[in-house]
Amino acid sequence: MEVQVGWNAVLSCRVAVTAQQHLSVCNGHHPSICMKNSALYHLWKRQVFLRNRHQDFDRLLSTRHFSSGIYLIGCAGEIVYVGQSWDLVRRSIESLGNHYHRVADTKLPWSIAFAPCSPDEMDELESTAIRTYAPRFNTSLPSIAKSLSRMPQVVGSAAVFQDQKSVCGAFHPENLRRQVDAAAQNSEPPWAVKKTRRKTERKSPRQPEIALEQVEWTEVEAAEMVQAYGVSLSQPLRFKINLCEDGSVITKDGEIIGTWTMDENAHPSFFPDGATEPLIFDVFVGLLCQRVAEWYEAETGDKIG
Repeated sequence: MEVQVGWNAVLSCRVAVTAQQHLSVCNGHHPSICMKNSALYHLWKRQVFLRNRHQDFDRLLSTRHFSSGIYLIGCAGEIVYVGQSWDLVRRSIESLGNHYHRVADTKLPWSIAFAPCSPDEMDELESTAIRTYAPRFNTSLPSIAKSLSRMPQVVGSAAVFQDQKSVCGAFHPENLRRQVDAAAQNSEPPWAVKKTRRKTERKSPRQPEIALEQVEWTEVEAAEMVQAYGVSLSQPLRFKINLCEDGSVITKDGEIIGTWTMDENAHPSFFPDGATEPLIFDVFVGLLCQRVAEWYEAETGDKIG
């Protein structure tokens, strides 16, 4: 099936090249720091980029608070990955770490773009962007049925690494058109290629080539992580389960049901009210919230929201 996307929709997903436009902020949003320096430092260090962050990227992260939505990763002149997350900053950096090491040339310029949206829009917007651009590292679609719909609205992008000599060209209009045209003519895009399992002999584990410095985790850093990832108490409670910046866990109905924290790997845990040991642990904030909601509704017999 040929995918046709209007140019207005395609170019609504582009980000301009100038520094001022890179750091554009939608009207109606107040600037706020989205992640504390300590949390961002440890998150960046775990990816082993061996390159420093670009000042434009830091400035973009400090310009506004990014929560849920779509992120697009560009390398050289193309978009190489599109993803979604309840926590755009954390997940986009982790995803960049996953795909950065799959590209042999470590001197290429990279950029990340953000398109905030509500959680119930993420499947639709991500699926449409993946089908439109056919990024090389997207090997599946969240929803084929929703992949001919709206494009994500990018509000800002920035160069990732300080040593980049130029801005990544992935979001230039000419490169976007070229990638869309190539995707439309590709009868076997990466997201549509069927995967086959191959049996291989078990290999002995390889020793890491880079000695990682051990990170000491303190209660102060854990509190900073909670504040960085937590929902602001000054905003309406949008989700069934809200992990708040003060460490409390509050339902959409306003009931405080416990507390939460994060470990050195940014993995969250939930403590029921009055408990000293965690009841629920997960590696992702969204999955933890889902499990907490299921636990609460099973315990009380009441539906949240």
